[in-house]
Amino acid sequence: MAKMSIAAVVHIKSDYESWEKLMLSHNDNQKRVDAGQVLYGKVNDKTAILLNLDMDEADMAAAGTEEFSELIKNDVESHDFYVLNKMELPPK
Repeated sequence: MAKMSIAAVVHIKSDYESWEKLMLSHNDNQKRVDAGQVLYGKVNDKTAILLNLDMDEADMAAAGTEEFSELIKNDVESHDFYVLNKMELPPK
C-alpha cells in the first residue's frame, strides 16, 4: 500500500484544546504522535498545523468520508492539505 506524508493547516471552529483532544482520540493518532509519525502544533487559538508522516492511502481516503466530516463538524472549519516530498540536492 502506498504511503504519503502530508501537512495540513487546520482551521478550527471550536478552540485548539477541543480540536487537540478530538485529534488525539481519533484512530491511532496518539500512538502515531508517540512514535513521531504525527507532529502537530498550535499556530493560534483557531489554527493548528499537522504533519502526518508515512500516512496510508486508506487513511487519506477516510478523511474525505461523510463519517469523518460528521466527526469533526463541531471542531473544524476546514483543512488546507499539502503533500510533502523529500527534496533532493541537485547533482554536483
